Amino acid sequence: MFRKFNFLRTAQLDKKSEMTIKLSDNLEFTLYRDFWTHEIRNVKGNFEITKITEFYVDDQPKELEYDKSSSIFKASNHSGIRILTFYITAMVEMSEMEEIKEMCAVKYELQIPSTILQHLKTRQFYKSQFVLPGYNAHKFTYFVSKINVSTENDIEIMIENPYNVEIEGKKGDYNFVCDSTKSIILPLFFTFYADEIPVLEETNELHELQQESSIHESRPESVIPSHTLLHKIATNHRYADVYFIASDGEKIPSYRCILAEFSNIFAAIFEESTEIPIQITSDDFDAEAIQSALYFLYDKSDSINGKETEIFKFAIKFGIQILIDECRLFFEESVDSTNVCEFIQIAYSNNFNDLKQKCLKILAEKKEEIDHTKFDELSKNIIVDVYFFKM
Repeated sequence: MFRKFNFLRTAQLDKKSEMTIKLSDNLEFTLYRDFWTHEIRNVKGNFEITKITEFYVDDQPKELEYDKSSSIFKASNHSGIRILTFYITAMVEMSEMEEIKEMCAVKYELQIPSTILQHLKTRQFYKSQFVLPGYNAHKFTYFVSKINVSTENDIEIMIENPYNVEIEGKKGDYNFVCDSTKSIILPLFFTFYADEIPVLEETNELHELQQESSIHESRPESVIPSHTLLHKIATNHRYADVYFIASDGEKIPSYRCILAEFSNIFAAIFEESTEIPIQITSDDFDAEAIQSALYFLYDKSDSINGKETEIFKFAIKFGIQILIDECRLFFEESVDSTNVCEFIQIAYSNNFNDLKQKCLKILAEKKEEIDHTKFDELSKNIIVDVYFFKM
């Protein structure tokens, strides 16, 4: 007895090379690349290639012209790294079904603003994490390192690959070099078998690692340790020249030289002020929120834990991009049915596309779990997008 089965396979070849693409023990073919021309050889079994696409780091997937009766097709005349994806249909005997595994292909766009890159010093790194859309248990840690003092290709990104999936067509850790003067918008293509990725449990050790300052043989010093000389200096208020006035009237001291480094809004306030110390009225925020935000700027990265929503409002008001980005990452990683109505409004107000898509997916899939009174309070354009969202 036969059953129709769809396959998805990816390939990345150098010029004048070939590789075998295996669907099962009885289904496979060899892909040969000349320059822009590719040829399908050594076909084993009965199957049909229904579509072929190519994907580059700096572009969108593009479907290639492919004559099903021919074994030859041409890719674009492009010098970048090319990932070919084959969409294949075959009639498979039921006895072979156990040998066949489901192949998943997921696109993720890594975004890192230039403000973070420009604050890195040589031998420092910024560490963060992301999860694949639709596969929230699959968490990837990445490091953004300053590798030299030049203005070109001075940043290296390394994505740890604990699941050994294919990232851009290759297994192992993924490395990418770029320029710190521009924000990073890096589309990545992940392919893997659905049943081969284990679920990694979160532990306290992981969170401690994110907060501690250490030097590893193969990695530079972290740019966001928990306690640094900057934190020690900034929390000594003897020479403070700025005071925030909180909602309860409490004064929170800080320093112009630190605040201006992180925000053009602060820099503009200081340029226009003639009196020292400068007072900044912040009656929308209590003293704890203001102090937590400032401690984050003083290199104490855990100071905003549990206060991200309020800290985000503070960061938006004063244009503190590094703090905005940290809160955005928290929203993306922690959104669920209990907070999705709040987070989707943040996503739409600030054009956070990844967060927007995650929120729409949750609202579409888990309507029964969501507080209907909160859902009904959403703006009309959000509700329309929810109903038209495609799974």
